Amino acid sequence: MKVPFEWLKEHVTVRSSAEALAKQLTMAGHEVVDIARVDGEAVLDVEVTPNRADCLSIVGIAREVAAITSQRLKPLAMPRTGGGAAPSTRAARGRSPSREELAIRIEDRQGCLRYIGRLLRDVTIQPSPEWMQRRLIACGARPINTVVDITNYVLFESGQPLHAFDFDRLAHGTILVRRARAKETLTTLDGIARTLEPEMLVIADANHAVAVAGIMGGVGSEVTAATRHVLLEAALFDPIMVRRAARQLGVASESSYRFERGVDPGGLDAASARAAELMTTLAGGRERARVEVGAKPVKRTGIVVESSRVSRWLGMPLSPTSIRTTLATLACRVAASGRGERMHVSAPSFRQDLTHDVDVIEEVARLTGYEKIPSTLPSARLTIPSDGRPSRYERVRALKAVCAGAGLSEVITWSLVSASDLAREGQPRAQAVRLANPLSQDHAYLRPSLLTGLLRAVRQNVTQGRTDLGVFELGAVVRRDSASSSTPEQAHVGIALSGWWLRDWGTARRSDLWMLKGVIQTIVRRFCGLTTHWRAGEVAWAQPGQGAIFALDGRPLGIAGGVCARMREAFDVPQEVWAAELDIEPLLAVERRASAVGAPPSVPPVKRDVSMLLDERIPFASVERTIRAGVGEQASRLELVDVFTGTPVPTGKRSLTFSIEYQDPSRTLTAEEAEAIHQRVVQALVAQHGAILR
Repeated sequence: MKVPFEWLKEHVTVRSSAEALAKQLTMAGHEVVDIARVDGEAVLDVEVTPNRADCLSIVGIAREVAAITSQRLKPLAMPRTGGGAAPSTRAARGRSPSREELAIRIEDRQGCLRYIGRLLRDVTIQPSPEWMQRRLIACGARPINTVVDITNYVLFESGQPLHAFDFDRLAHGTILVRRARAKETLTTLDGIARTLEPEMLVIADANHAVAVAGIMGGVGSEVTAATRHVLLEAALFDPIMVRRAARQLGVASESSYRFERGVDPGGLDAASARAAELMTTLAGGRERARVEVGAKPVKRTGIVVESSRVSRWLGMPLSPTSIRTTLATLACRVAASGRGERMHVSAPSFRQDLTHDVDVIEEVARLTGYEKIPSTLPSARLTIPSDGRPSRYERVRALKAVCAGAGLSEVITWSLVSASDLAREGQPRAQAVRLANPLSQDHAYLRPSLLTGLLRAVRQNVTQGRTDLGVFELGAVVRRDSASSSTPEQAHVGIALSGWWLRDWGTARRSDLWMLKGVIQTIVRRFCGLTTHWRAGEVAWAQPGQGAIFALDGRPLGIAGGVCARMREAFDVPQEVWAAELDIEPLLAVERRASAVGAPPSVPPVKRDVSMLLDERIPFASVERTIRAGVGEQASRLELVDVFTGTPVPTGKRSLTFSIEYQDPSRTLTAEEAEAIHQRVVQALVAQHGAILR
């Protein structure tokens, strides 16, 4: 919000310099990001927060200055800055206003709560006075003519958007506030022909739309040099409808900027009257009709504030009297009850952000001065759950620590994705949840998977020259359940490896599916003390033959695999990526088991090797389970030491060699006992998998 310093001083007495005032405003929560000079005059650039729509005007900032400096607002009067006609306090009227000259109807009462139309006849279209043009330029607006400049001037002054129509170009002198018709078009004042949507609110005459409500007028009804009679519009439009229409049309204007944040419902008539007065004085117009349609502002519910609560929240003693005095500077009406401890606060209509007692407490803090609030160390009571178990939050933090301890770096990515992201990942759009009102099409859906964000993180790092990566993300995903039509949120942990996992002067190991498996098993074992099981399986985004499915205690845990070339190309990732996505609920459901620690065995093991030919389609995990079942508790170590295919191994077969150590913790096994166990294992392999011994 651009605030010309001299214009501000017409509404409130300012005894300090522009720089000193800028510091005061910043300390009170209205950051002044710059002080520019326009024709030698200081112009403050104030960063207005979204909840303070009342400060999107000169008068609004003047109210804040008055409250900060304990001054009073000056009464509104015609500026005496030279040029233009003499000041006037009353609009000249040729005769009593007549409703018959102007027909206004609101068809959509939800989109337009109130509409005031004023008909001014015999206006003279000419350049506006030099003082008005100078102020508009300082605020970033381009002067056009008297009538248009007055609407912009009052907008900057009061914060109420206005619009002027050429009354003679409105069919049958009619104004209709309605929804746009299907495929209705309108060429707006920026010269762009726009197709309107049925949910958009428009201002129309008897034949067609002449403006997009609250955003921009249309070509054909604008004020030109030939205009003689003006219809002045002041309205109260629904902020959500204005915001949605502005986003859909890709239009931003000073009017939409204010309507989106909410204008003062009680200042509508005053702003309309102010503009009519200026048009009468500066453009020679005569007000002939005033028509108001819609409901007047509803009285807001009061806010109950307790002075003890104010003192407790701010950490400093404040008396009820000082609190009431502070609130009075904000134009709040305060009625005390009892001994003055409890106060009933009625906020003015322009402070739509004051709805709860905490809002009022914040205002007291702001005007008292944040720098005056003493610094104290907060105290808190630590409570331990009755069962002694850590909370879910602590468990999740512990899981993150385990992932980091496994050599991975945490990343945080967008939780919203686009329709094209879903297509690249191969996710059915029907299973994704779309936002009702997305800010952009790039962030229109809740992510059903962490993979998109992980691939983008890999691409970003590779682009910056970091090609060896191990990253993880713990976040929420949302998938639509077609069976129950629900959209449950699930917490997942995603992992991505790329490039070299280990590379130094003596060792080199690239990331691959086995390395990813090892990372997952390390995380699970360290977190809950269990071993996760995996098997080969089809994964939609994985390269054929490189997908794996993990389970924990019989419950599905997640999927892993090498990201297919098609998806890597879609996300512009130039190197191989190995990824996994696990559901953390099975991990959190397992209580951490203490690792058993015992003395090293005092007796030596008996070593045996077994080599066999097996069908290459038999999973390694199945062979491993068979061996462990045959050995029982008497196997201290089982290791796959060799895999061989090709000549002389027959096609469709592969040779596996296992090294097994047999051991009894209480005594040394004899050669005969070890051989008996070994033969039992061999027979199980032959019987269950058709193994051929070598």
